[in-house]
Amino acid sequence: MKKGLLISLIFVFLLTIPLIAQNENDGTHYIPLLKYDFLSLDSQNIHSPGAGLVIQSDEVLFVGLYTRHSFKEPLLFNYPEVYHSIDILYDAQKNRHQYLGIFKSESDQPVYGGLKTFQTAVAYGYELIHRQNYSLVLGGGLAVSDFGIELSNGKPWPLIPVPLIRMKYSSKRIETKFEFLTTPNIDLTIGPQSQFRFIGECRMDQFRDIRDLIFECSLAYRFFPVDHPMGDFAGISVGVKNDNYGAFDLGDYEVVYLEKDESIEIHYNAVFGTIDFTLLKITGGYAFNGRELYREVDTRDIGEGYFLSIECMYQF
Repeated sequence: MKKGLLISLIFVFLLTIPLIAQNENDGTHYIPLLKYDFLSLDSQNIHSPGAGLVIQSDEVLFVGLYTRHSFKEPLLFNYPEVYHSIDILYDAQKNRHQYLGIFKSESDQPVYGGLKTFQTAVAYGYELIHRQNYSLVLGGGLAVSDFGIELSNGKPWPLIPVPLIRMKYSSKRIETKFEFLTTPNIDLTIGPQSQFRFIGECRMDQFRDIRDLIFECSLAYRFFPVDHPMGDFAGISVGVKNDNYGAFDLGDYEVVYLEKDESIEIHYNAVFGTIDFTLLKITGGYAFNGRELYREVDTRDIGEGYFLSIECMYQF
């Protein structure tokens, strides 16, 4: 039954690709992308190559990304040293109707390791307010994963309702966006039409301590004004962030681990600089306060060092 459910979920998401291609609008863009992240700290190095595809039209957005994370130093509790991330987003709108599907898996055994190794959700929203510079979408949906709710027989209850909230505001001086499906996300840009801009992003996947507030704030300079023939093509920025890898939930094994719920997550703070040419984006900087978090309670200090991130894309 479990395998049938997982296969069905993957099949549904794969069907979204031809749906996008059949969109009535001829302006569909196909954007393959490659990325590579490297984090080097005193006690741990992590290599993370990845690849994905973006398909975009006026009414539909599809994003699929796979990343492989390789830890170079041994982890505690004899944990595996290779993990996988799968992220899929399907976002469509028709007039005031919005349809959203997400799939996310972070584990050493993605998807096939059990319910705890992935989350998926589908939702519908209706745009209650639609103005020139402000919109509000409310709705709801269903999410599937291991949410810690157990039945009388000890098996997890996999299905819960989730709210869908989307708010957007834009003007010459500020653009902001708030979204909530399974977790809250906030984006803010001050001076969106200026060559100098402040950009902030934050989200909170867990509510354990301040390190769960994942954020990135930067001061950016775009080389060309918004009305230039080159458009918003290139720029540089400097900023600070609190970032993470994971949390990676370990899959089901024949050998039982010490605890029931085994997971590992990496947190670090950083100051960084970015060179952005749209098709090629390079970010690097000083990383500090690195820590490994096991089972959401056990921590190990992994020191400081540097990080590097390279992203390449091309539009067809």
